[in-house]
Amino acid sequence: MRFKKSFGQNFLRDKRFVNRVISSMELNGDIVIEIGPGSGQITRHLAHKARKLYCVEKDTNLISLLKERFASDSTRFINSDILTFDLSFLKEKSVVFGNIPFNISNRLIRYLIINREFIKKGYFTFQKEFARKLAASFHTKEYGYLSCLIQYYADVKIIFDIPRSAFYPVPGVDASFITIKFFDKPQVRAKNEDFLFKLIRNAFSARRKKIINALLGFGGKEYISRVLNNINIDEGLRPQDLSLKDYCNIADVLSPRHTQT
Repeated sequence: MRFKKSFGQNFLRDKRFVNRVISSMELNGDIVIEIGPGSGQITRHLAHKARKLYCVEKDTNLISLLKERFASDSTRFINSDILTFDLSFLKEKSVVFGNIPFNISNRLIRYLIINREFIKKGYFTFQKEFARKLAASFHTKEYGYLSCLIQYYADVKIIFDIPRSAFYPVPGVDASFITIKFFDKPQVRAKNEDFLFKLIRNAFSARRKKIINALLGFGGKEYISRVLNNINIDEGLRPQDLSLKDYCNIADVLSPRHTQT
């Protein structure tokens, strides 16, 4: 089977890890969206566990092969780019699975967040370093804007790591298998979410600075100092030392001043 390098395709071929992936997924007659089924190594198992399986594959050549191998009333193959695929046809929340091409990881996370009303949880293989950023806790070097963004909407857990040798073609990095479970509503909430993520992005663009200096774009030093002290945040901390709740508290104080019309 020929794979297109332009699609960033690296398929999980080691049966030991294929079996671990399958056994780790909790599927109870769910509707499942598979991103990039490739050769169908995992598709065959999903077809037995899902009530309805939608396989979204960008590679036209692979779609033809998959239809020949796995066509059934409960399995549908769709030739589309997942990043533009419309999930609004779903009548209930689905489970999403994918061995994600490393070159679309960031965009895929944003796609999942935008479409979270159609998704209850997902199981994904990501580049190990990227997975660590998604699941990172504050006070760690991996913690950053991406951690805050996804953890505002979902619980993220790393299930196990996968060595690069388990894939074909062999990539230059190891991977991790993770789960993302979306909250019915955020566990901590900011009054203005757009402003919250603008503030967090600005803070982490200066992650080596103290938080008081990282937030100077939102006011003078005396004002920022007063805001931080009033909500009991040490102005000498670095951006990675603040929890998501801390950022929500800061945003709630600063946003009225910066979002007035």
